[in-house]
Amino acid sequence: MAKWRVGIIGTGWIAHPHVESYLKQPDVEIVAGADLIPGKADAFFKKHGIENVRTYLSHKEMLDNEPELDAVSVCTYNMTHAECTIYALKKGVNVLLEKPMCVTLDEAVEICRAEKESGKVLSIGFQP
Repeated sequence: MAKWRVGIIGTGWIAHPHVESYLKQPDVEIVAGADLIPGKADAFFKKHGIENVRTYLSHKEMLDNEPELDAVSVCTYNMTHAECTIYALKKGVNVLLEKPMCVTLDEAVEICRAEKESGKVLSIGFQP
């Protein structure tokens, strides 16, 4: 069975339910993560018992060095949602974007434009 190779961008509190859900999926493998704070991503994955995850200090570094990623969860601060999402889509990676989508209408338009141009899937995490 082929597995989806997933990366996590931002390893704060909202990333925990993303990882917990991914770990329940037999066809998903978490292979990379990024966080601006040195050591935070390593500690996050260790806490969840996930080994062999490559960690980076930025979403760009991760996406530039992980060409086989199928999808990422964007779990960063709201003001960086657009930047991370657009970069991932332009790299040809599907995105699960934590809410809120972004902070301005202009960012929303740019995200939608990037999704259309990429041909990839963008899903916004609005759940009850």
